[in-house]
Amino acid sequence: MDDAIRERLTATGRRMLDCFNQGQAELADEIVSLDASVYVDPARFAAEQHHIFRALPLMLAASCELAEAGDYKTLEVAGLPVLLTRSGDGSAHAFLNSCRHRAGPVACDKGNAARFTCPYHGWTYNNQGDLVGIASHHQFGAAEKDDLKLVEFPIYESAGLIWVVLDPESKIDISGFLAGVDKMLDGFDLGAWSLYDQCALSGANWKLAFDAHLDFYHLPVLHKETFGPRISNMAQYFFHGPHQRLGLMSENPVEQNDLRHLTDVPEAEWPIDSLLFGEWIVFPNVSLNCFTAGEKVMVISQIFPGDTAATSTTVQTYLVARPPSQETKPELDEFVAFIKKIVGEEDLPMSMQQQTSMSSGLVKTVHFGRNELGLQRYHQWIEQLVSGKSPVFSADS
Repeated sequence: MDDAIRERLTATGRRMLDCFNQGQAELADEIVSLDASVYVDPARFAAEQHHIFRALPLMLAASCELAEAGDYKTLEVAGLPVLLTRSGDGSAHAFLNSCRHRAGPVACDKGNAARFTCPYHGWTYNNQGDLVGIASHHQFGAAEKDDLKLVEFPIYESAGLIWVVLDPESKIDISGFLAGVDKMLDGFDLGAWSLYDQCALSGANWKLAFDAHLDFYHLPVLHKETFGPRISNMAQYFFHGPHQRLGLMSENPVEQNDLRHLTDVPEAEWPIDSLLFGEWIVFPNVSLNCFTAGEKVMVISQIFPGDTAATSTTVQTYLVARPPSQETKPELDEFVAFIKKIVGEEDLPMSMQQQTSMSSGLVKTVHFGRNELGLQRYHQWIEQLVSGKSPVFSADS
């Protein structure tokens, strides 16, 4: 990690310690109200698909999901079937999972393969997207294979994570969009971690499902029967372009990193783990949380829009810094089951109840308090993008 990135992390840690010592997080200037239709309106949903999910870089996988040459993964994002691959030279690729003959899928699920054959007519592609075989090619007729490669999307791999823009013609600077967040996340060294577990959970509108990740205000209330009474309802927000991180204004018994013990330690000696405290929000739909549960475990939550404005899917990915031992595995498994329960039985059911009320048309507005600065900023970014404006992505915006 270079000195500039460490200084950015140290400055954030210094501010967080000041908040702890003062007993108060920074607040927004005022309460902000939002038209509730943004969660239910089909036209708004279509605009979000176009201006956000098919225009911005999306974190679609951890690098360790494609750990070996030949590894691949399929998924659907914003109505598009996507194929991610790792080729023999170690590079990652992203394609539309669609044969150039008649649009059949060339792969399904995940696995390891050097070739992908469309199950409809047998056209075959390599994991770099090249068309390498046309079934009965003499009878099919002359075809220029170089013009029939899989449709490829721009891709960027950094900090053990893979970003993709679902527009093959996009010229967006993915590194610039990330505003240095990937350079800070590189401190986790996620490229050396391994996949432990993964699941998908159904929810309401994608923003309703994701709002909970930017909101510590609800923790002691909604989660009062699980972990809520042990922690604060206040977050200190830190912004990096459209991305942010949340520092909890109390001790978290399972969070990997803690700053309070560094008060009398010279800043030059602050360990990198402590400087990476908190929940990281990668715009527009990803949350990363590092915990200790027998082993260091990273919980990555990706919230993808469903087929309608009222549906979404939360993909939970659990990475571990090292494979668990017989001694640590029970605690790790208990923790994974616990997080699945929190999200699947507490957070997402609440978002579905919110969706029902908003869909009635009787809820006209929702409100974000001064203590919900991160949510205010998050929805301001969404509004700016949906309006068709071209924002400047920088670490200071």
